[in-house]
Amino acid sequence: NFISGLTVLGGEPFEEENQSVLAPFLERVQAVFPEKNIWCYTGYTFEQLIRNEAQLALLRLLDVLVDGRYVEALRDTDLPFRGSSNQRILDVKKSLERGEAVPYSLGL
Repeated sequence: NFISGLTVLGGEPFEEENQSVLAPFLERVQAVFPEKNIWCYTGYTFEQLIRNEAQLALLRLLDVLVDGRYVEALRDTDLPFRGSSNQRILDVKKSLERGEAVPYSLGL
């Protein structure tokens, strides 16, 4: 099986108008493909998302979060899976358990 998961990006997944469609879709993906991981890119930070109940509910459906806005002045093409050095790759489950941002181990 060569597909390891699903990545959500484009637009802003955590905006209110997207949450009502995205949450049921991700719940279905989890139910049908429980072994797959779900990544999401957002301009919000983890700390911002956990302060909003609707955004937190969507966050709980993810495995990996790439947070923070892309900043052209911080562009770094050597960084894996992100475009600027201010962006973080976070392990969502561990971050929610600890109540703080926990980096995701890329194992590279």
